[in-house]
Amino acid sequence: MSDTLVLRQGSYELEILPRLGGAIGRFDVAGRPILRPTPQGTANVLETASFPLVPYANRIAGGRFTFAGAEHVLPSNFAGFVHPLHGLGWVKRWDVTEATSASAAITCSHLADEHWPWSWSATQHFSLDGAGLNVSLELINTSAEAMPSGLGQHPYFVRGVAQKLAFSAAGVWENDEAMIPVQTLPAEAFGDFAQGHVPDNHRLIDNCYFGWRGEAQWGAEISLHSRSARFLHVFAPPGEDFICLEPTSQMPDALNRPDFAAAGGVTLAPGARQVIDLEIRVRPLRAT
Repeated sequence: MSDTLVLRQGSYELEILPRLGGAIGRFDVAGRPILRPTPQGTANVLETASFPLVPYANRIAGGRFTFAGAEHVLPSNFAGFVHPLHGLGWVKRWDVTEATSASAAITCSHLADEHWPWSWSATQHFSLDGAGLNVSLELINTSAEAMPSGLGQHPYFVRGVAQKLAFSAAGVWENDEAMIPVQTLPAEAFGDFAQGHVPDNHRLIDNCYFGWRGEAQWGAEISLHSRSARFLHVFAPPGEDFICLEPTSQMPDALNRPDFAAAGGVTLAPGARQVIDLEIRVRPLRAT
């Protein structure tokens, strides 16, 4: 089977990389990249256009947490990172189970081990329509015991000059030096995004917004939507040509929050499932 799967619908084109973390290789409209294109031949999922977060989103501090009275310690899941990060789906191979010219489904599974002591399976559905890209990520607990879960997507949007980001949220988490959330701040702490704000390209933003309304506008032509994500994690590193707008069902380190559910944590019974959706809508663009 090919390492890539390409979907097309009108001027929209999507490349999927099942063997590289179930990632998106590129998403173009009329030949223009909407998400950062993946370098040809790379084996590094962190260089892709987007990847799934499953069965947890973002960081677990030191890999340590307690769930259902049992203590767990997870090792780092990617070289160079101290904390386990973004779950396991992004470091696994996925398999294509359905494919048409404009839609596809890919799956992966996990057997309980030191990296996650519960078994699970996950499916991503991709489709293109007349307005843009639709992605759903579904997680099923295949263990005999309940497990914690959290989902998300990690798209890298191409960053243009003076491009405004606009969205509404109740507030934002400030991180400590280890990039673990420690206290809440007003939503406008890093820019008044409710009114539309150009992110500072000389200052790191790597923060989780809570009480997100499920919509974000990136520039004049691109919007992001999710009916099921409660949080929006914004990652805008200084000097880079991308910005990550990550819809997630939980905040970073949710497993160590005093109230797991309030932090977006979900407890899945055996056989239960969780789903998160993502829509990227793009107004008609001129070909480049």
